[in-house]
Amino acid sequence: MRTAITHKNMARCAATATLACVLGLGLAAPAYADTASNLAAARTKLEQIGTQTQQIYEDLSAQTQALDQTAGEITQKQQEIAEGQAKLSTYVAGEYKTGDLSLLQVLTGVDDLSDMLNRLFYYGKVSDKQAQTIQEVKELKQQLTDKQAEQEKNVAATQKKVDELNAQQAEAQSVVNSLDSQLQAELAAEAEANAALQAGINASTAEKATVSNETAGTTENTNNGGQTSNNNNQGGNTPAPTPAPAPTPQPSTPAPAPTPSAPSQSVDGGSVVSRAYSKLGCAYSWGGIGPNSFDCSGFVSYCLTGRYCRLGTTGTFMGWTRVSDPQPGDVVVNSYHTGIYIGGGQMIHASDYNTGVIISPVAAGMNNNYIFVRY
Repeated sequence: MRTAITHKNMARCAATATLACVLGLGLAAPAYADTASNLAAARTKLEQIGTQTQQIYEDLSAQTQALDQTAGEITQKQQEIAEGQAKLSTYVAGEYKTGDLSLLQVLTGVDDLSDMLNRLFYYGKVSDKQAQTIQEVKELKQQLTDKQAEQEKNVAATQKKVDELNAQQAEAQSVVNSLDSQLQAELAAEAEANAALQAGINASTAEKATVSNETAGTTENTNNGGQTSNNNNQGGNTPAPTPAPAPTPQPSTPAPAPTPSAPSQSVDGGSVVSRAYSKLGCAYSWGGIGPNSFDCSGFVSYCLTGRYCRLGTTGTFMGWTRVSDPQPGDVVVNSYHTGIYIGGGQMIHASDYNTGVIISPVAAGMNNNYIFVRY
């Protein structure tokens, strides 16, 4: 029997040592730490690209407006040129309103020297003015054409930057989605490993209790057998010794009351709503998880947990338990937006870059196709 107990003790020690190794691994940095760090960096990069894209869109809009303004100026100048040419084609000096005059036409019908000199004077003035105006028109056209070409070049270059940033944003979003999926998978794997570890702890505890019970029973049987053997060796004529009186039991010190275990973590609607109110006015940022800027799912994750982490995306929340009687602290969600329900048909959510974290009627946003789920 002692040999069997020894073997069981050795087995229990080996199991305990194995369990200690497992526990030691469990105390190391979690497997998802690198993925979470990479995801945070990817979200930061995505946010930076989003900011750059917004700025470049503003530049493109300003350049396009300037180009439209130049085109309008060209149209206006062309109209002024046409009007000027019309005026020049009709000479505004009394009887000389005959259009493009030749020298012969000017001198025809000259009555005296004074009249001839007057006609030659006005003819020369008209010719000089026409030449000057035509040159000014040519220069103005060239200036406007050069300006328009330069602006078109700038618009094309800016549009190219917009296309490049859109491509970078799509690539960054793909990286974020991939890392987010990887992180969710690693978190699920960790939860499974923790469950297996707990099962191992429970099994080890049960085995320890069994071995202790067996050890106590074997010791009791051994003591009883020795007492019987001693009694038999004394012979039949020897009277059995009078047993010693049992000692009077003394009152023992009462065992200390067990320390109550910490209550299990649960979601309190009041706390969730309080966290949501505490972040009103914070900025919106794509991929943000706090503390001062959030996207919609990052904001909901913070309100539910009190930690600056991400429980998942709107797709994750859509899979949670749906409720038909929403209470403050429940989650309002559809396939592309989410927020915290605060009662009275209102929700707090990270809306967009322009408004940040605000209170809105549930029925007013995102095509009014929300559902209510509970964490």
